[in-house]
Amino acid sequence: MSSAPCNALVRAASGLLVPRTVIETGPGLSVDPPADGECPQTWTLSVDASWAQGPWAGVGTHDLDGADRVYEEITEVAPMVIPRSGVWEINYAVRGGVQLPPNLVASQFVVAALFENGNLIVGQEVMVTGLSRGQATGATAGAQNTATGAFLRGFTAGDEITLHAYPIGQLGISQIVSNGDGRTRLMAHWIAPLGDTPS
Repeated sequence: MSSAPCNALVRAASGLLVPRTVIETGPGLSVDPPADGECPQTWTLSVDASWAQGPWAGVGTHDLDGADRVYEEITEVAPMVIPRSGVWEINYAVRGGVQLPPNLVASQFVVAALFENGNLIVGQEVMVTGLSRGQATGATAGAQNTATGAFLRGFTAGDEITLHAYPIGQLGISQIVSNGDGRTRLMAHWIAPLGDTPS
């Protein structure tokens, strides 16, 4: 038998053993096999890191006019549909605004969170902005701020991610805003197949 480095045959008591290579890949992975007769054989592994985005549909303002701590969907932000099962890095930015009425002791806040298929994803809520006045004097007060959130989570292809928010305070105004001065948006980046675990 040849002792050349690329001779993979093995002489055994029962005869010659011919190795066979089987490569299986999960979602987002692909393999290019070597050319016939190539020595050494080179197998190329490629990763397709898929991504998704749910942008604000145009420019505008969403008034949060519901009850305190009762979520409502921010319908101006398009739902983000997960295109591939796996572990995803989710990032979102939320621009919020609040206004207080003049000459009143008042507080006004905006809280935002993401929902998966209509259910709150617990643990990633963000306090977007808030303003309090402790004395009943002064003109109308207003504030704006942008909050960001990021987390890793496993999703199944077809899962729908939506942005929700609620106000705290009923005397003033709470809003979600998006325009050229600051955007509200959702983003997701596929990083691993389902079953992958933290190291």
